[in-house]
Amino acid sequence: MAFSDKIKTIVEQSLAASKEILSKVGDKAQQWGELGVLKMEIVQLRSQAQKLTAKLGAIVYETLVEKGQQSVTKDSPAVRETLAQLSALETQIDDKEALFATKGGKEDDLKDDDIR
Repeated sequence: MAFSDKIKTIVEQSLAASKEILSKVGDKAQQWGELGVLKMEIVQLRSQAQKLTAKLGAIVYETLVEKGQQSVTKDSPAVRETLAQLSALETQIDDKEALFATKGGKEDDLKDDDIR
């Protein structure tokens, strides 16, 4: 094999290896992007759940203290509606967290300390 043929072979192998590496890097970047988006969605859903939990507390306080009722149940209209919203958010959060895990995200990446 002539020297120029050896060089040509080396260059072709290098190009093929570079394409493979770039493809892997691109796939990894896309995965990280998807994980970042999912993490942000989870943060937003958790924030909504915290706000609804505070709203639920305000409803209970208003009912017991300001309106003077003796008790509040989960069947009270405002409580029932807020609990339904919280339940729906919990389902969405669970679904997003499961998707995050299937895409290679780690549970530690979703800890409250990291998200805030």
